Amino acid sequence: MKHLHLLQIFVLALFMMSCSDDDNDSTQPLNDNPGMAATINGGTFNDYTFTDGTYNISLGTNGNTMSIDIADLSGNQVTLFLNGTGDFDSGTVKTMGDIDSNNFITYALIRQASPQNSYYSSSGNVTITSNRAHPTETGIRLISGDFDITASTLDDANTTTLIGSFTELEYEN
Repeated sequence: MKHLHLLQIFVLALFMMSCSDDDNDSTQPLNDNPGMAATINGGTFNDYTFTDGTYNISLGTNGNTMSIDIADLSGNQVTLFLNGTGDFDSGTVKTMGDIDSNNFITYALIRQASPQNSYYSSSGNVTITSNRAHPTETGIRLISGDFDITASTLDDANTTTLIGSFTELEYEN
């Protein structure tokens, strides 16, 4: 009977040692599919599916602006320039045309490779849905968001919409 009691203690001790401190770790894992996906429709675009090929995020020298520059494999480009209004925290809405206290304007620019057209935002917004520290790399952040933007050529001959999202784009903090 004594051996049976020792066996129970051994199993209980083994169970307790198998528990880890980070069982309560609430760090979200990295998304399996980071990047940007959007639909551009209108003007010289016809339900065009924009999927990023490469991107770059840069912060202004004062840290109050962010430029998200994305290109697809066809050479089309999207720039989302976000001013300092409301910072870059989760839930922040960046409105196209908003001017911050440093006179920076939030805007979107769509550059079509062929035909060569540039569309400048006239209305819409970018909503930051998440901005968090990278779970494994120090000094790196991950930003995600949704956008719904209307843009026109300078001569107003063509108008298009840009609707989509970006997911866990990395940038240096």
